[in-house]
Amino acid sequence: MHHALRPTKLRAGFTLIELMIVVGVAAVLALVAYPSYQESVRKGRRADAIAGLNRLQQLQERVRAQQPSYAAAVASLPGPPPAVSPMGYYGLTIDAASPSSYRMTAAAGAGSPQFGDTNCRGLRVEMAGGTINYLSLNAAGVVDATNANRCWPR
Repeated sequence: MHHALRPTKLRAGFTLIELMIVVGVAAVLALVAYPSYQESVRKGRRADAIAGLNRLQQLQERVRAQQPSYAAAVASLPGPPPAVSPMGYYGLTIDAASPSSYRMTAAAGAGSPQFGDTNCRGLRVEMAGGTINYLSLNAAGVVDATNANRCWPR
């Protein structure tokens, strides 16, 4: 008996195995890429703290030009008090002030997406005798002595 060969149809599409392999590869790529993406977003948001502290520095110099001492509180600065950074990710405070120095901090609050930035949860500017120091605060609020300028892109 001889059977005639039937023409076979080419099937278009993917098999379930091929589809699962593609989904698996995409999942692995996402697991690798997402943490890097989150870190890049955190670094970008640090610019908000820097902008807020720069604004406070300008206001402090304006106050000092008219008075014998720097302002000891954000509320003492001219204009509407900038208690938060421009984008709202950081709270701004003046920690100390004297006739020749000041210390100001931008710290991410618990409700801020920057709160997860444990290495750079806070940024600090200290000015003493005309010298400005830029410092980083870790999650405990302590100056990170291992790399004090890690959070400041300079």
